[in-house]
Amino acid sequence: MSEILKTNPSALHACIYYEFLREKNIDEAFKNFCETVGDNVIDYRDFEYWFCRFYHGELDFDPDRTIQSQKIADVLSNNPIALRSCILHEFFKGKKPFEIFRKLMKKLGNDFMDYPEFEFWYLRFAQGKYDFDYDRSFDPKTRLFTDLPLEVFNKIGEYLKFEDRLQLRDVSKDIRDYVDNWDPKVVILWYTNDDDWALYLKSRSNPYTACNFGTNHKNNSGFSRNPTYFIMNMLKHPKVQLKELEIIDEDDNWKKLIKELDESNRKLHVKEVTFPEYNNLLNIDLHFMIPGVLEEIHLYFGDSNREKILKAIESEQCQAAKMVYIRSWTDISTFPLDVLYNCPRFNLQLDGSADDLRANFLKTLMKKGNVQECVLYADSQIMNYFNEPKAMVPNFSALRRYQIPGTNDFYELDYQGDAIRLERKQ
Repeated sequence: MSEILKTNPSALHACIYYEFLREKNIDEAFKNFCETVGDNVIDYRDFEYWFCRFYHGELDFDPDRTIQSQKIADVLSNNPIALRSCILHEFFKGKKPFEIFRKLMKKLGNDFMDYPEFEFWYLRFAQGKYDFDYDRSFDPKTRLFTDLPLEVFNKIGEYLKFEDRLQLRDVSKDIRDYVDNWDPKVVILWYTNDDDWALYLKSRSNPYTACNFGTNHKNNSGFSRNPTYFIMNMLKHPKVQLKELEIIDEDDNWKKLIKELDESNRKLHVKEVTFPEYNNLLNIDLHFMIPGVLEEIHLYFGDSNREKILKAIESEQCQAAKMVYIRSWTDISTFPLDVLYNCPRFNLQLDGSADDLRANFLKTLMKKGNVQECVLYADSQIMNYFNEPKAMVPNFSALRRYQIPGTNDFYELDYQGDAIRLERKQ
């Protein structure tokens, strides 16, 4: 019977309710219950929880206890006297202040109270002063760290390490706002989600990674509260100039960042962006990066989805980039090559050995005249498709030149190693 009750909570709670109806004394009820179904079905604390619920007329056998816990946390957080009572309760256990603060954050949420406020009450209790309704307005005015002149405060931030900034911003909400607005000096970011990212700063050769930090945990880099949130705030800073950005996936944090950038009519300053081979994106979104500033774009397409590829290529960012690198291990015969007719500069690597398709593609590009430069990976035999005598260049067997009608420009074809380069010249 005990195994049945362990796997059927509703039945277990019904049995407790039955004992409640039989015996109003909780200790006697628990004793009778254990004698009937066994000692290992439920512990006294849980039995007491359900017994008290039934005593107060709450007869739902399947309530969501997580919601109830959140309601309790909300009640405590909005009741200063109750909150101070919780601090005193933990104080009497003999724990250190920061250990208590972390425990309360875990139970009540990260923003239940600023640390200076918590520390004030902890120290009062340590002095034997237990008046919960003490009015702090009569205390002498104290100067706060945030009372420093802004230029002095910002100067301090210039010399703080990343992990020190994380610790400082946890002191209070006011300080957090200051810290989040400091120039982050970040140059490279690789992002998958809030558990998988790497961040390079100008002043440090090794990256900070998600595994260096644990939200609400103490570790080698020190205590930190939600470092991913800090990174997202840094990216919104107008002084941020990323040298490299690699996006593997877009989780809720990343989507929220893009939404906030859109709402503030801002874009990220990024020199080079990569969507690697192992990216998990349904669509490649470039709109939140500044066109023109974004010089190199590395795109990997796991399939030949025309709409997805076309959307990326037609973006302002691809049109203004110095080079768009496109990789796909799909066969060239299935890849929508025509979406590249209006891409000014690109580097294309596809699977398959169809040199005739590659040659026809290059000839079409020259005919349309929109491409400025492209590199196409191909075997050297592809040059056999470009043997027109007028295109030959004396003493350069791997070089061809084609005049562009109606202009003084020409296209130059040059086979280099494992790829053929097409470039518009004058």
